[in-house]
Amino acid sequence: MKKQPSRIQVPFGFEIDNKQKGLHGCMWAYGSFEAFTLEQLQRIMDLAHRMEMKKLVLYPLHEETLKRVGETAVAFYRRADGLEELLEQMDITVDTVIERWEGRRKKYTPMDTSFRFLEEKFKGPYFVYVTLDMANKLAAFNDFDIWIKKLRLCVDMTSATTSKLHPKLESTTHRWDAVT
Repeated sequence: MKKQPSRIQVPFGFEIDNKQKGLHGCMWAYGSFEAFTLEQLQRIMDLAHRMEMKKLVLYPLHEETLKRVGETAVAFYRRADGLEELLEQMDITVDTVIERWEGRRKKYTPMDTSFRFLEEKFKGPYFVYVTLDMANKLAAFNDFDIWIKKLRLCVDMTSATTSKLHPKLESTTHRWDAVT
């Protein structure tokens, strides 16, 4: 038997005090952050600010994870420390954190495992900032079909080495936004 929601009586004209009004959700910036510049970080920060995100999570990938998707990168800690230095140089407009979980794992971490970890740690709704190249690589994974229903992609079209979209990205254009 289903439990019915309890009803409460409120005075006429009562309005719910929405303390969360405005800021909502969490944006995960998912990528290598190899040779990342202050301008690129400012671009992500500005997007998160415009979208009124409560939190911005910078999630650098471990070099083993990057190897599996066909990229090479310098050591994880150098890229994460570089992000930290960039954050110190800029005016932070959104609560921002660098998630170093993959650095502690020190091995390949599938997209599904990373996203489940982030989902458990941070409150939704979820937005994922990726480059077009990374979006194409994510779309190639089997778990992409599950995750594209749980989150919204923000795909950076300016940093792409290709203009081709993976067929799964083409079929789910209503679930992602192009960032130009």
